[in-house]
Amino acid sequence: MKLFHETKIKFYSKISQPRICVLSDIHFSDQVKNKRLDAIMNKMREKKPDYIFIPGDLIDSNDMISDSKEEERLLNWLKGLGEIATVIISVGNHDVCKKPNVKNRLKGDWEVYENHKFLEKVNALENVFYLNDEKYEDSKIYVLGFTLSPNYYNFLGQRASVLHPVHEKLDEILSELDNIDQKLITNLPKNKLKFLLIHSPVFLTDHRVKAELAEFDYFVSGHMHNGIVPPVIDELWRSSTGFVSPTHNMLPRNIRTTKKTVADKMIIAGAVTTWHECSGPLHNLNAFYPTYFMTLEFTKNHQYDRKPEITKKYLNF
Repeated sequence: MKLFHETKIKFYSKISQPRICVLSDIHFSDQVKNKRLDAIMNKMREKKPDYIFIPGDLIDSNDMISDSKEEERLLNWLKGLGEIATVIISVGNHDVCKKPNVKNRLKGDWEVYENHKFLEKVNALENVFYLNDEKYEDSKIYVLGFTLSPNYYNFLGQRASVLHPVHEKLDEILSELDNIDQKLITNLPKNKLKFLLIHSPVFLTDHRVKAELAEFDYFVSGHMHNGIVPPVIDELWRSSTGFVSPTHNMLPRNIRTTKKTVADKMIIAGAVTTWHECSGPLHNLNAFYPTYFMTLEFTKNHQYDRKPEITKKYLNF
């Protein structure tokens, strides 16, 4: 399906009025062709955002960029995005993984692989910021790229399935929030919009997590791939529930964005690549899913001071 799906959300803000595009779960691999990357680039030029957020899973695994030509292809694309807007990236679970044997991608033999050299190459690009428990700040916004550890995701070294799902760890995110530099999450600037880029939204409604992150205006996540809910059904079934989570839990909640009030901080972006390369032959199902992205607009119009406006539409590829 050669379509984009845009979710546009308009918010009221008296502080600043940036335009932000969100591209999540790109899952870069040799299956993500230049034609699609070029189409995304052209769409970003058309939208003219001030910022582009990528909340994790920039790559499908580190073996996807072990070939220098593939790494260069991705870096050149990010460089192009940086010429359009300030690009801010956070770390996802696939970004810190590697498959030692490409033939065994479905056997659950994930290894932790923190590719510091690649992170440095991305950060060397002009106007591109890859945040690993680090902040970006300018005159309009404050952004923390919060990294959830591989231990949090709890599925390294095992093969999840619908019959044997795994669960992300609440105690792990609470521990990570306790151990993070508190200057990154407290006493934040009051005259700027404050965003938390965090790959997984699973526990962002937990009262303890919310209390730790209370100073942020919005949480921007991906990870959930829209619950694999296909087009049309996604439009008719207005719910935050999806069909299946990345950890193979059925009918998971907090999967899709259904903001109703300004008190709801969660923004969950659909995936650029719904069925990624490491899913094996299932990646052929991408023919039935669009390339998802979000546009966040902030305005002084008081029409949106109580209820953000959400519109969804399909756009030509």
